[in-house]
Amino acid sequence: MRLQILPLLLLPLSTYAQSDDEKAVRAVVDRLFEGMAKHDTTIIRSTFHASARLQSAGTNKQGEAVLRTDAVDSFIKSIGSIPATTKIEERLTGYEIRVDDRLATAWTPYEFYVNDKLSHKGVDAFQLYKTADGWKIIQISDTRRK
Repeated sequence: MRLQILPLLLLPLSTYAQSDDEKAVRAVVDRLFEGMAKHDTTIIRSTFHASARLQSAGTNKQGEAVLRTDAVDSFIKSIGSIPATTKIEERLTGYEIRVDDRLATAWTPYEFYVNDKLSHKGVDAFQLYKTADGWKIIQISDTRRK
């Protein structure tokens, strides 16, 4: 009887093991946020594929659904223009990574802080593509709530 239960007890341990690709995807996402925290546009740019785009899903002041698209270059420029004295930090509260062949998704709930004060929170949904140079972000969609 004990031998039949043992495999069931070990099953959850095996589901938490990350593949090399999952670790590499997480490293790219972590590197993006490292670059943001350092206001380092070179680091940020290195995480993106040339065709990447950014989208935010939310509501406007009238409560209507809005999907906003931003260019990666505009995003990078905005981070680079933040004064060095302003501390920004995106704290991820979880990670769910899925990989199949050359495509990966990372679902990351987050809290965004400016000078250690909570600004907003939501979820980042990353799409990544495995290039000859490694994983690159091809899409980030997010939600933002006060």
